[in-house]
Amino acid sequence: MSGAEAPAGRFEYDGLIVDLDGVVWLGGAPIDGAAHAIGVLRSRGVRIVFVTNDPQGSREEFATRLTAIGIPVTEADVVTSAAATARFMASQRQVFPRGALVVGGPALRAEIERAGLPIVSPSDTRAVDVVVVGGDDGFDYGQLVAATRAIRGGAALYATGRDAVFPTEEGLLPATGAILASIEVATGTTATVIGKPEPFIFEIAREILAECRHVAVIGDNLISDIAGAKRAGLDAILVLTGMATADDLERAVTKPDFVLPSLAAILSNIGQ
Repeated sequence: MSGAEAPAGRFEYDGLIVDLDGVVWLGGAPIDGAAHAIGVLRSRGVRIVFVTNDPQGSREEFATRLTAIGIPVTEADVVTSAAATARFMASQRQVFPRGALVVGGPALRAEIERAGLPIVSPSDTRAVDVVVVGGDDGFDYGQLVAATRAIRGGAALYATGRDAVFPTEEGLLPATGAILASIEVATGTTATVIGKPEPFIFEIAREILAECRHVAVIGDNLISDIAGAKRAGLDAILVLTGMATADDLERAVTKPDFVLPSLAAILSNIGQ
């Protein structure tokens, strides 16, 4: 059934890893039927964890936003690329003892601090072991200069993701990958990415769903969500409310197991 809409009654997942941008909402606007679909799935015993490559919000902030649109969750139900990156950094504290230069917003900085890595000021790039990059609408040339100096001085380069853009009501806007590209070009260095489509962030989500036997990823991005799910050994469900279009699907190297017009359409495949 790869690349085709699923027939009624074929979904038998007891766990779902659900993306946010382009699946549950577009910018600040909920996508029609998404909250209702999540509620029905939960009522049928499906365990759901939300995983986002957006590093600009904390897990608590995303939980609050989800609850406000009718999907009650706690931060334990949310995995962000910032949190996943911080968790990885925590495992590498002995490798990066002097600390990290964070090119990103307050949520990423807070996660890195929580992981136990000292945060280095952009004015003191001589004391940097690692540069950590995440999407930030305040990114400027000064940050690019600081990151370039630190990396050319020997610091490692990590990033929360490589998505070039993300979907909003106003269209596609620059994401982490756009900022990361400028740093990679300036330094001649390729970053190690922790967020989707890399397996590490899916492994964290899978740990939360440890009691589930049959897990799928629902996303709108053919690379970060669909290819990422397949790399992690999970089924993949594509929805067409965000990044990907039917034309994109025809050209895709990695195909989803199922394609739906929206998250709400999943209800017609499980019965109501």
